[in-house]
Amino acid sequence: MRHYASYFWLTAIALALSAGATPMAFAQPVQSVAALTDGYSDFYRWQGAVPGKPGIILRSEPLAAALSVAEAGEALRLLYTSTNGIDQKSSVAVSGALFLPKGQAPAGGWPLVNWAHGTTGIADRCAPSTFARSQRDSAYINAWLKAGFAVASTDYQGLGTPGLHPYSNYRAASNSVLDMARAASSGRYPIARSVIIVGHSQGAGAAIAAGGYAPDYAPDLHVKAVIATGVPNLSREAIESGLAWSATDSMVTAAYAMIGYELSHVHPDLKPVDVFTPAGLELNNRVENQCLPALMKEAADRGLDPARTFKPGMLARLWNMDVALRSFPTEQLAMPLFIGIGLSDTAALPDTTLKLVTDMCRQGSKVAVRAYRGQDHNGVVPAATDDAIHFAQDAQRGETRGAFCQP
Repeated sequence: MRHYASYFWLTAIALALSAGATPMAFAQPVQSVAALTDGYSDFYRWQGAVPGKPGIILRSEPLAAALSVAEAGEALRLLYTSTNGIDQKSSVAVSGALFLPKGQAPAGGWPLVNWAHGTTGIADRCAPSTFARSQRDSAYINAWLKAGFAVASTDYQGLGTPGLHPYSNYRAASNSVLDMARAASSGRYPIARSVIIVGHSQGAGAAIAAGGYAPDYAPDLHVKAVIATGVPNLSREAIESGLAWSATDSMVTAAYAMIGYELSHVHPDLKPVDVFTPAGLELNNRVENQCLPALMKEAADRGLDPARTFKPGMLARLWNMDVALRSFPTEQLAMPLFIGIGLSDTAALPDTTLKLVTDMCRQGSKVAVRAYRGQDHNGVVPAATDDAIHFAQDAQRGETRGAFCQP
């Protein structure tokens, strides 16, 4: 069995100090965000009522070779049903992609990795199933396929499909993640109901939330483990102390601009002019149509950080709105959790992630954490790949002994 360091608070901080961890520019993966023109609108827009049962495949189609990855034996785009994370009542159609390994599936089907992607934007054209994935994400998906896992990747509610993408709403993201797993393992494809939920950045929060909601929302799924890198900690304490928005990274600024945009559309009485500074309004005006790379460039070109983007006290006020939807459902997970931390991460600050780890351990979760010296928000994904795969393989075999923190 492979062992994972549970040296979460003291050792990681010591490594950060010894490495001289200072803010580094966020290494944004290069990717194309051009929307497809061959059937894009027709596929993503379901006509008529959406069935009420979550996890039903509405339609599927082969994914163009340019949008697939090298190790996929088959690649598909799916449209499936989920529960609206904004009202928690209605049904919505959500899109995503499914990648199957090469070769013959094992008896019982391929084990499933449910990949929750990082921030791409709020605009429909930013849905990952519509553009070629970054080199980093393609390599990551390929590694899982080579290890014998099918990979399902939701776009999340409102990306590609009509309606607002509730970017900061963990409940909405977890619904999309869990229902993607239901759709992929519904019997149409040779996929088992055994699921490993894996996420990075925005997807790291979605993955942890999905692990918390899974026993009640999707008890039919067998979630074996959760794996997260670049984990944001948007706890009330982190927001109100200013710690969570003390970073000057342009990715952080763009992400918070998306949250301001999102909540000003969920709450009509909250006007953008009340949320943003004059300079921040210029960035907000681009959120609807631009994806993350363009928003980051806009923030960098204008010299914007969160403090210059939002009016005083506004981030704390935004966090207090719909707080239940943007919080983790529980700090104790029913399945083991692996967290990878890049010690030079200037987007998900290591000390905020370490605080989350400490809290979850104290609540009784089984957390294995590994800190990666010199890795930023982008670099932690490839750095943690081998550890993540070994952790998933151990969890598949039910091996959860060893280096987990104690309550």
